[in-house]
Amino acid sequence: MFRLGVLAAAAAALATAVAPPAAEAHAQQFVPCTAAALKSAIATANGLAGPAHLLLSPGCTYTLTAPDNPGNGLPRVTGDITVVGNGSTIRRQSATAFRIFEVAAPGARLTLDDLTIRGGRSQSGGAGGGAIASQGELTLNSVTVTGNVSAHSGAGGGIASSGTLNLRNSTVSHNVSTNNGGGVYSSGTANISNTTITGNTAKDAGGGLDARGGLTLADSRVTDNAARLDGGGIAAFMLTGTVTDTLVQGNDTASDNDGGGGILNRQSTLTLERTTVTANRVVESGATGGGISNISGASLVLRNSSVTDNYAGGAPGGIFNHASTVSLTATTVAGNFPTNCAPGVFADCAD
Repeated sequence: MFRLGVLAAAAAALATAVAPPAAEAHAQQFVPCTAAALKSAIATANGLAGPAHLLLSPGCTYTLTAPDNPGNGLPRVTGDITVVGNGSTIRRQSATAFRIFEVAAPGARLTLDDLTIRGGRSQSGGAGGGAIASQGELTLNSVTVTGNVSAHSGAGGGIASSGTLNLRNSTVSHNVSTNNGGGVYSSGTANISNTTITGNTAKDAGGGLDARGGLTLADSRVTDNAARLDGGGIAAFMLTGTVTDTLVQGNDTASDNDGGGGILNRQSTLTLERTTVTANRVVESGATGGGISNISGASLVLRNSSVTDNYAGGAPGGIFNHASTVSLTATTVAGNFPTNCAPGVFADCAD
């Protein structure tokens, strides 16, 4: 009896030692296939002391026909919430404009997994983000953000983030911004990997991506986006960033504002490694930098990369450099129209 009592006491002590504190435990909730159930689950999760996991019905389409609060289809996220989509879709279907998600506080966290978000439309006077606006930490894993609109001069047709954005194994496609960042607008820190940003449109800059804080873009594709002003694929403003193992292809800029059919690098330090910038265009007569426009005190470094077959209405069609620095290492700049780099002059670029 004594030995059994000792063993029982030891087992109880071990269980107490390994059990997580209540605040660290992840509350899990299955969410039935209704918009009302999803709204209720998010509201409940916001009130928890610790993280919450919401498990959506596999393959369900959650259709939002009215906003939960001004500007948002779902309750604002103020806690730490993970939504596991299980292949489901959340969409807006309403004459009333509203985005889908808002991460409403700098300390809030929202993680989305295996989910499609579509049809969001930010309201007049809002902060942009046709599908998602975030002030906190936003993480998307295997998520498709498609067919959203940031209206009334809001930035970020798909996503607008002023906090930390982690975008992994995802697709941002066919979103429209009436301002900057057709697909994604980030004024905080953006970490993007294994992601496709395609077919997005911005009225101003950054057809695919407009980044103005920190940027790490890796193993991704930025293709077939368009901007009316500059940076058809990527617009980088006043940041330090890296682009590695990425394809920037088929992006367009319409005007001769700052150019950069593929990439606009303005007042930024940007490094491209093993990256291909090809078949991008600045279509207006006299516009420059079909591939890359590097201006206003910017620093551009390319290593083991290529800038080829880009087009501009005026020279150069490859890399336009003005009052800035360009460094090329083991990099090909060729086949651009009307010139590769001239009339600009920097080492290792010939016409």
